[in-house]
Amino acid sequence: MIEQLERIDALVYAVEKRVVATMLAVMGAVVFLDVVYRVTATTESPIVPDALEAALGPASVPLWAGIVNAAIGVLAFRTRAEGGALWKGAVWGLLSGVGLYAYVTLMPNGMVWSQTLALSLTLWMGMAGASLAAYQRRHLALDVGSKVWPAALAPKVAALGHGVTAAFCVLIAVLGWRSIFGVGEGEAHIPGHWDTWAGSEHAAGTMTGTVIPKWMVMFSIPFGAAVLAFRFGLEGARVWLGREALGGDDTLHQLGLDADGSPS
Repeated sequence: MIEQLERIDALVYAVEKRVVATMLAVMGAVVFLDVVYRVTATTESPIVPDALEAALGPASVPLWAGIVNAAIGVLAFRTRAEGGALWKGAVWGLLSGVGLYAYVTLMPNGMVWSQTLALSLTLWMGMAGASLAAYQRRHLALDVGSKVWPAALAPKVAALGHGVTAAFCVLIAVLGWRSIFGVGEGEAHIPGHWDTWAGSEHAAGTMTGTVIPKWMVMFSIPFGAAVLAFRFGLEGARVWLGREALGGDDTLHQLGLDADGSPS
């Protein structure tokens, strides 16, 4: 039974790593594109010559970016000792300038939703990060039991400690679930994020400036807490059955340090 649970845990961990990597890539991309838009759409850029801004207005930024990128491209291709550095740099500058101009023209309102999306993914990443740390035994812990209790009892006490941690995670998961789907039945029902979103035909209960439902963002709490409860419960079972040495629960070990404080 333990072996099957460990295989499930390893599978969830592999999926979590890929999901976190994807979320990081998405966050980085949307925030970068938002910054590019804000810099490109301005008519008072500190890096663009005033005469060029006065003559061309918003188009001056893409033009100046194309000129600068062309110069950088020429230098880069020459550094690599490639032939045709001049025309390659010119093509790169032209493409970057036209691309920036098209970007601002086709998206007149910019990416006002980018910050909200990034914040939403941050909450999911926070819970996923805690779950990954629990799998890797890198979560913070105060390992007092192994120093106080007799050596024969220390593993059992540590296992019970993991059980208590898992119970708190279950409590957080239940509270998170209630915040999404509400509490009570009938007239005594206290609505949650799902009720607001579904009851308004998706017109309310969304993140500001986006169509992302709040319940979808908040679902990270019960989901992440449930995974943490599973992992701490499994870890407690391992320690209780002697499948893992108590040293793996030591705080310094979890922080990647040896007993003398040096990196392990």
